[in-house]
Amino acid sequence: MFTISSQKLITGRILLGYLLLASNITAEKWLLESYSLLEINFVTAALFMNLTALQELLTHGSLERLKPVSWKILLIVSLLTLGAWHCFLTALSGLSVFEFGAMSLLSPVVMATLAMLLLREKPSHMIWPAITLGMVGGWLMMPAEWQGLSTGHHHAFMVGALLFASMRWITVKYSGESIPTSSLIFWEPLLVLLVMGAFVDFKALWERLSPVLFSSAILLFLSRQCLVRSYQAPVTSATSISALVYTKLGWTLLFGYWIWGSLPSPLEWFGVLLIIFSSWLVIYQGATSPKED
Repeated sequence: MFTISSQKLITGRILLGYLLLASNITAEKWLLESYSLLEINFVTAALFMNLTALQELLTHGSLERLKPVSWKILLIVSLLTLGAWHCFLTALSGLSVFEFGAMSLLSPVVMATLAMLLLREKPSHMIWPAITLGMVGGWLMMPAEWQGLSTGHHHAFMVGALLFASMRWITVKYSGESIPTSSLIFWEPLLVLLVMGAFVDFKALWERLSPVLFSSAILLFLSRQCLVRSYQAPVTSATSISALVYTKLGWTLLFGYWIWGSLPSPLEWFGVLLIIFSSWLVIYQGATSPKED
């Protein structure tokens, strides 16, 4: 009885995490109409680091666990985070919230491809159909009337963001437990803070500062807490959590229609279905493949 209640609680936390993540995407899309991506990323990084430090202080009573253990790994992770955050916001500036959410579902395919190329992991027999379907689905999400590279560069930035994000998680995975999770999360946006801060006009930003600007960072922080805690729960598997990522697509569709009145075309819907199926092949084939002794 307790186990069932616990699983329902964790499932609810996962669903809340993806709702908050979709809300973060929507908030950043809305903020891009008034702020530059440099300003948004700078404020997000600053607030994210402060919230992480505050949580650590309230939870453990000190900041000892935030001490940088391995600068080499932390700098690599932070550099990849800088690339991912910049590319994500650049892509979001030209894509609808729904398009952004749909293309983000290519993450399992990108991750599997990089693991195969960089880590020499042995792929399942379904990896190549999954990659092909993902590429076709992503291509169908692009504008129907092609007018040169300028019409598709936001989609290219989205693919670049997925590459940076996937390489970041691969680095985190193979750093093992040598770096405490709290330290890793705290130092992750360091280069975003420094690089974006070097180009931000602080006087102009201060004059236009509003509580709404902090919303994306707060939503991202809360989403991260929900999903990370769910991954750490012993009664859940990574597959079950990944399967619920598709609820994020429903929320982005709802928010995009509610705020901007945008709906995907039939061709885009077909592309979305291909992307969903390709990521499903990667997730579930990986989960059901036999383990070697």
